[in-house]
Amino acid sequence: MFDTLLPVLPVVLLFIVGFFLQKINFFSEDTVIGLKRLVSNIALPALLFKAFLSIEITTQTMLLIGVVFLSCVVMLLLGKWIAQILHIKSPYFSMMMGGFEMGMLGYALFLALYGQEHLGKIALADLGQVIFVFFVLMAILIKERDGLQSPKVLIKQFLTSPVIISILLGITLSFIAKDVKITPLLTSISSFIDMVGSLTVPLIAISIGYTINIDKKNLKLSIITILVRKILALILVILINTFIVESLLHLDRIYSYAMMVMFLTPPPFVISIFMKQRDKENMDYVSNTLSLDTVVSIIFIIVASALYV
Repeated sequence: MFDTLLPVLPVVLLFIVGFFLQKINFFSEDTVIGLKRLVSNIALPALLFKAFLSIEITTQTMLLIGVVFLSCVVMLLLGKWIAQILHIKSPYFSMMMGGFEMGMLGYALFLALYGQEHLGKIALADLGQVIFVFFVLMAILIKERDGLQSPKVLIKQFLTSPVIISILLGITLSFIAKDVKITPLLTSISSFIDMVGSLTVPLIAISIGYTINIDKKNLKLSIITILVRKILALILVILINTFIVESLLHLDRIYSYAMMVMFLTPPPFVISIFMKQRDKENMDYVSNTLSLDTVVSIIFIIVASALYV
């Protein structure tokens, strides 16, 4: 267990540093927003571009992407059913069942645990839930907020996202990368992209640690949400890894580890951005759940990496 903790210890310490910086108000609110924007618009796209540039799209990996997408849909539907059973009125309960926060948490923990060389594996697994978030979850969020759905808005959000652009560009160039002659200029550009991408983990860790804020109000509903989500996610990921990733697709074991990390991350943070901002009760519930689940997820992922071998 201790040996497993050592690789991820630097990231955990960065989370702690961010948390203590919050206590002394080291950053202004605008600065924290700027740090997250730097990660989501520049550093993370650079990291994902290099990841997808080196991947090889196969029938197996395409099926894996589809399985991840469908699992997100299943968790969303199960969330609606469970909400009815538990008499939970908030529409955001079911929304927080589907999708995973990879960009602002999952990648940082996976890289710390399994290394940069396996980035392409988790990036492929992540692609299925990225499609789910942009075309299913955001559609539901916008409908809940505005009372309507606009396919044009969703397509625009998808095509103008720096993350999506970097993924599509990386996949496109991966088909011709093997035939391109490596020149000193290309080597320098590659090093530059690597340097920018390397900012992702420390900036994510500090900014997430800085924004963790757990309020005792509505804590019961947040705990129920996290408990239900973790149970559903663990059951699904173990079934998927056992019967699909390993038995059907015969993918390397590292894909199972990538799936486990992804399924244990919190709900997408984008929920708090696209929900009704004036709905204070649900805003507090969602923010509290995301903050608490961030802490819970870090612990779960570290423990799972030690036990799930």
